Amino acid sequence: MVLIGEYTQLPDWLPVQAGSGILALERDADGLYREAGVCPTENPSYLVPGGGDCFFAVQEGGQGGLVRCKKTADGAIAVDKSIRFPGSGSCHVCFDRRTDTAYVANYESGSLTVVGGATGDMGVLQQLSYSGSGPEPKRQAGPHIHSSWLSPGGGELFAADLGADRIYRYLRNPDGSLYPNPRQPSIPFPPGSGPRHMAFHHSLPVAYVTAELSNQIFMLQFGADNTAMIPAFWDAAQRREGMVLTAHLQLSRRYGMLYACVRGTDELVWFSVEPGSGLLSLRGRRPSGGRFPRHFLLDEEAGDLLVANQLSGDVCVFRVDPSGDVAPTPAQRISAPSPAAVMRL
Repeated sequence: MVLIGEYTQLPDWLPVQAGSGILALERDADGLYREAGVCPTENPSYLVPGGGDCFFAVQEGGQGGLVRCKKTADGAIAVDKSIRFPGSGSCHVCFDRRTDTAYVANYESGSLTVVGGATGDMGVLQQLSYSGSGPEPKRQAGPHIHSSWLSPGGGELFAADLGADRIYRYLRNPDGSLYPNPRQPSIPFPPGSGPRHMAFHHSLPVAYVTAELSNQIFMLQFGADNTAMIPAFWDAAQRREGMVLTAHLQLSRRYGMLYACVRGTDELVWFSVEPGSGLLSLRGRRPSGGRFPRHFLLDEEAGDLLVANQLSGDVCVFRVDPSGDVAPTPAQRISAPSPAAVMRL
């Protein structure tokens, strides 16, 4: 089952249709996706698996929010439990099964909420606030925590602050609560870059970060002492004039590629990953099939890449060939008002 998170509430200045919540899709024997139901919930702009038939969705709005959903015995999707907490603009959630902890990034308030007992009673374990700013006055007047990511071994959590051009590093207590990594509390990025999303290499001591404002992909390299530096970066977009905003990225172990989406130029871009160094080489670009590709899912098992085009109100399904290249045109276009996130359950 594939799930699509749709914005249900939109500002007046955005002339697009609002969605209904979480749209469920099933893939049939012919490789086509069919609607399998809708779970109403407020602004589920990011989704993450929670193990088994459970998953989590943020509620992006005036107050911080997280919902836990489950697939029921009859195959429907339903909200199981929800929690509200201080903060606003919840836009990303990271879940750790080992500590049963969810980490919610609150963009507007520039904060990070740690929710304990995520598959149980759900309660706020810790609330972290930030300070700082960047040179872009419209987007960087203050901190904007956009996402958080666990290191491959789960010992660290990295929180991306788009507003202050910085990624914070935390070590974790046994209960999932956080404290700054004393060796390197944060990683500075070039002023005005705006770090957004992150992906770790499966075997090399490197990670990749999309910079939303500078439209670049940065490589982080971790040294013998585990401190990180930026040895290289690549342009994600072909132009920077106007509103061009690099969004999500995903590494593929099967294909040896890194994929990203860029809003404004409305394209998918992918790079070959050099096996020994992790350095990238541009491999290809494709139109995203719609307007403003906010998020995508590369389903390696199905050989599909599903792109959430927020402003055109559709999810485009591209086939990916055995070499990892994306087909020139979508194999299917699914109506989904204001889609923001794609997840496989």
